[in-house]
Amino acid sequence: MILNIKAEAIFKQLNKHGEELCGDTVKIRNVNDSTIVVLSDGLGSGVKAHILSTLTCEILSTMFKERIDLKEIVRTLVKTLPVCKVRGIAYSTFTICVVKNNGEVRIINYDGPLPVIVQRGKLLNPESLGSYKTVEDKRILDIKLFSIPGDSIFLMSDGILHAGLGNMMNFGWGWENVSKYLQKIVNKTNSTKKAVETVIELTNNYYGNQPGDDATLVGIRIKEKKKAVILTGPPLDPTLDEYIVKRFLGMEGYIKIICGGTTGNIVSRYLGKEIKVDLSTMHKDVPPIGKLEGIDLVTEGILTLKKVIEIFKMYGVDPENIPNSNDGASKMARLIAESDEIKLMVGQRINPFYQNPSLPFDMSVRHTLVTELTEILSKEGKIVTKEHF
Repeated sequence: MILNIKAEAIFKQLNKHGEELCGDTVKIRNVNDSTIVVLSDGLGSGVKAHILSTLTCEILSTMFKERIDLKEIVRTLVKTLPVCKVRGIAYSTFTICVVKNNGEVRIINYDGPLPVIVQRGKLLNPESLGSYKTVEDKRILDIKLFSIPGDSIFLMSDGILHAGLGNMMNFGWGWENVSKYLQKIVNKTNSTKKAVETVIELTNNYYGNQPGDDATLVGIRIKEKKKAVILTGPPLDPTLDEYIVKRFLGMEGYIKIICGGTTGNIVSRYLGKEIKVDLSTMHKDVPPIGKLEGIDLVTEGILTLKKVIEIFKMYGVDPENIPNSNDGASKMARLIAESDEIKLMVGQRINPFYQNPSLPFDMSVRHTLVTELTEILSKEGKIVTKEHF
């Protein structure tokens, strides 16, 4: 059983034509051992639907985070949210997906479209994975399964299913057609994000660019957590070289990146192996990468770090958006973007060649770049730790 699963969730929405607010709400919460994703569809559209669906999401995500029993959660919702007196139905429906870091998944669906589950490329029948329960007179489907990296789970509001209703399709797009289309896109692109974007675009087209209902699609990609360690800069005290290298090489399960020529030479000497420079990776503003057995990536230091930051500022911290170039900065940016935890081991010995006279004596260009990189990654939700020596 894999114990370091991560759920990566994204969503796209369409507002009902003429409405400024979406009546659907999505809430994503990351807690210590799990990710909680809630989708709620408020009855009707506009401000009232938006308020009710938002309230539903807040109650559900908070109570699930506190591990409160399902019956108590539903009871709280029933007491909090009104029921439409005319139609006799709840003012908001919901689907909850909880993914634990051991791969255990629980999906709870109340009166919304069934989730779409693609596992190992195959479309699963959600009803066969769970059972229906009656809680506070509400019929709820409770699904449980184990996931593996590469699986995709999709939650949707009924605005997706109704696309094309009475226009291009007599009965709308429908769950079977949507689920098969999502499966096709995931298997073709290996991207949950691409599947969400494609289906939302097609939904809008089916509505003739004037959606007759709020439409939301949430894509949840099951991934294995990745960790990277970056060793950059030699220690202030040269007698610590061997100690630092041993710690760096001993970090099992981490993608290992060396950033800096002097740093690379220190590791190379300790290993007794030569760094081979790959001149084919040289670009006009990025020095070539080196290859060292046992290390995932070896790059030059300051210029490469500077370029990595420029890439993140231009393309964001999403590996799918970073150009697929073979230069050291692009390779480092992708490895970092694919990682959930990044540890920076930063040497404080200052290279006189890069020293900026306008900076305080105890600061180097490397220190400034590492600080900026940390800020960018932290804002994107990455877990970043730094160690100076």
